[in-house]
Amino acid sequence: MMLAETDLNRLGRQLSDFNLATQARQDALDELTLTYGKLLEDYRILRSDYEEEKESREKYKKLARGQDRNPFVLVLIDADGYVFEDSLIKGGAEGGIRAANLLHDTIRDRLSRRGHEYKNCKVMVRAHTNLAGLSKTLARAGLVGHEARSLSPFCSNFTRAHDLFDFVDAGDK
Repeated sequence: MMLAETDLNRLGRQLSDFNLATQARQDALDELTLTYGKLLEDYRILRSDYEEEKESREKYKKLARGQDRNPFVLVLIDADGYVFEDSLIKGGAEGGIRAANLLHDTIRDRLSRRGHEYKNCKVMVRAHTNLAGLSKTLARAGLVGHEARSLSPFCSNFTRAHDLFDFVDAGDK
């Protein structure tokens, strides 16, 4: 038995509807895959930030627990708002070490003026900045190169100069 024209038309519409539905599902799947990839990347960044903050918090907790035996001073710096001296910035990696040492010595000097009980305080410094943004600003001023993160050597060596010194890239937040 042969199919009637109406049956052929109906089957043709069903096939067309099926193809449209299949394409719509594929488009939705493609979009979902892209979104999932972006979420994974965002998660990795957040996890990295979380781990850094967790380590810092643990460092802080250890210091706080032993405060009676091991007091410390915490200095927070808005490094976007309060930029180090030009000569230190121009010094790159060595400038970062000099900046950390100068800051450490100045804080130690101030503590010693406050009295004997501050003599054994540890010094913790956290300088926060948008590294890419500050690098761009300092490059325009001719203090660093024009690479996206040209201030990185300064920041890295600032962090390495003393155990409790951290130069934190706060990003575009």
